[in-house]
Amino acid sequence: MEMMTIPLSPDIAEPTSREDPHAAIVLKSRELFTHYGYSKTNIGDIAQECAMSPGNLYRYFKNKQAIGVAVVDNFMREEEMRTSAALVEASKEAEARLRAVITEGVMHTVEHLRQSPKIVELAEMICDCDEGVEMIQTHVMKRLSALQMIIADGVAAGEFHVVDTEAAARAVQMGTKFFHVPFAIARHGLDRVEEDLAVTLDLLCAGLRSRD
Repeated sequence: MEMMTIPLSPDIAEPTSREDPHAAIVLKSRELFTHYGYSKTNIGDIAQECAMSPGNLYRYFKNKQAIGVAVVDNFMREEEMRTSAALVEASKEAEARLRAVITEGVMHTVEHLRQSPKIVELAEMICDCDEGVEMIQTHVMKRLSALQMIIADGVAAGEFHVVDTEAAARAVQMGTKFFHVPFAIARHGLDRVEEDLAVTLDLLCAGLRSRD
């Protein structure tokens, strides 16, 4: 059976081993992890796919976990690019932009899970290593900063009525946290995610608009 691969974002060029061995290893590992699963893929499989020896592969990554972290980082960068594009395309209203940035980020994960459910293993792995947890925290802080900026714009435009934009951004982030956890939404049911997220955003946005 032909190995299924998840396409990269159009803005991420597919590297060759001669151009960038590090990036080529990440790309080939991503293909293996998404098709066979993280647990069933070993260093030998990755080295063979990259047409190099395991010893040569260790020049670029200390172990499989480090490769997994790099693959997840690749996914996160794609999500950031997608949400940035959504902000550009959204209307000027703060609520529309808030909905767009959250929805696009969530649907990025949903679409990948539909193509390859095995990426859940990467999400579980990343939560079990210090480097992965630190990377997630950085990603979450970027998302929080974006939310705060949008909410602040909404306050300035008279759309939202909150005093503390940072606290409001944290509340929105916590209120949608579930939808950003791959293994949680996979178990919830991918076909329900978009509708349930919209209902959640309706409630959160109503709170931001409230004058009480």
